[in-house]
Amino acid sequence: MPGRQAIDPAFGACLKALRTKRRLSLRRLGQQIHCSHGYLWDLEAGLKRPSPSVLTLLDAALDAGGELLALASVVSADVGEASAGAVNAGGPTVPGLEFAADWQRGVAVATELWRDDMQRRDLLRGVGFSAAAYLSPAVRWLTAPLDESPASAGERLVGEPEIEAVRRVTGVYRSLDNQFGGMRVRDSVVRFLDTEVAGLLRGRYDMRTGRALMSAAAEATQLAGWSSYDAGLHGLAQRYMVQALRLAAAAGDRPLGAEIMAAMSHQAAYLRASTEAVDLARAAGLMAAQAGVAAIEAEAAVLEAQGHAVGGDEAACAAALDRAERAFDRAERSSDPQWIGYFDEAYLSAKFGHCFTALGQGKTAARFAVRSLDMDGQAYARGRQFNLALLAVAHVQCGDPEQAAVVGVQAAMAAERLNSRRARDYLADLADRLGPYQGLSAVDEFSERVLPLLRSV
Repeated sequence: MPGRQAIDPAFGACLKALRTKRRLSLRRLGQQIHCSHGYLWDLEAGLKRPSPSVLTLLDAALDAGGELLALASVVSADVGEASAGAVNAGGPTVPGLEFAADWQRGVAVATELWRDDMQRRDLLRGVGFSAAAYLSPAVRWLTAPLDESPASAGERLVGEPEIEAVRRVTGVYRSLDNQFGGMRVRDSVVRFLDTEVAGLLRGRYDMRTGRALMSAAAEATQLAGWSSYDAGLHGLAQRYMVQALRLAAAAGDRPLGAEIMAAMSHQAAYLRASTEAVDLARAAGLMAAQAGVAAIEAEAAVLEAQGHAVGGDEAACAAALDRAERAFDRAERSSDPQWIGYFDEAYLSAKFGHCFTALGQGKTAARFAVRSLDMDGQAYARGRQFNLALLAVAHVQCGDPEQAAVVGVQAAMAAERLNSRRARDYLADLADRLGPYQGLSAVDEFSERVLPLLRSV
């Protein structure tokens, strides 16, 4: 095993001084080196060590002339920390990116991923993410015929009661994820997949039962991916999403496949991969249209808009937002799959708000952020925290840092009940935006409230 990095205690202060000298926010620097701003905040606060690749990118981006490199006496990756921020950093060999040619191989790859996640969890936290790696599975889904016959002759008989149990357990975990964050439920979902679902997939079932089982397994696998994403484990999240898509293909479940590709787009946009986010959202929209589920079409369109916004394309963003509104208006929600129940006017408003903050249009973003708070804040506690942080950012962009700080305190209080890396990253971004306004009483109160929270995650 290579040695751990020995970082000079002055590293964080040096990094912050270099960044400030170049007038870069944490968010902008993160975009340049493909790291989350929350991870960079950790580096400046001395809470994390940079991986070798991140260290090199930082030194180059800040034109440090080797100054940052000199503060690291041993250049070796700390796996757990690299995963928190290095989007394209390398890592251990992990199954999961393969979109298998047949359903039997797909089951083998998925169950291997679940088993490895249980047995090598600490090691796998460092696996890297590449948005481009999503595109091949999406193309395979769109071009391969969904006419497989997943029937198995294993020993254990699998029927509707077992499949219903998988769906119900997944539903419970999904609710907990929404209420408490992905870091609270991720490990339990993976354990459920490895100890329960894997055995069912190796059981005995006919084609009709097999398709229902594959669909239920795909839902649970997507949730493992989503909670991994929320926990900041982006490389693992990507592998779960790819395998969820493969299982959905085996099931012939087009609506679920569209939803999974929408989730891929969501993650890509969060990590500033605008081109891939747009392509994945368009693929999701195409599949949703073929499946006849207008709500997923609306979701795909608003995610496409967010991808355009992240890339700075205001015209394309506006066109996609218009399509999202029209698709949402014609959606007949009574026949929607139960797993898309979260997609309502408040969620749509939040996505509009994120688009406008990405474009720097705080006044418009604030209107939608206010609408996004008209939601069930108990069942979707994490979403409410995100929306409060969104509103606070909009206030900063409107030139009202004091109101931003007041709302930011509310967002910090909401985050105290969550185990969510994204919740913390949104707060770190807000803290960075409010940094120039230190000295205002409201901003100082926000800083005092948020700093222990950011250090505790």
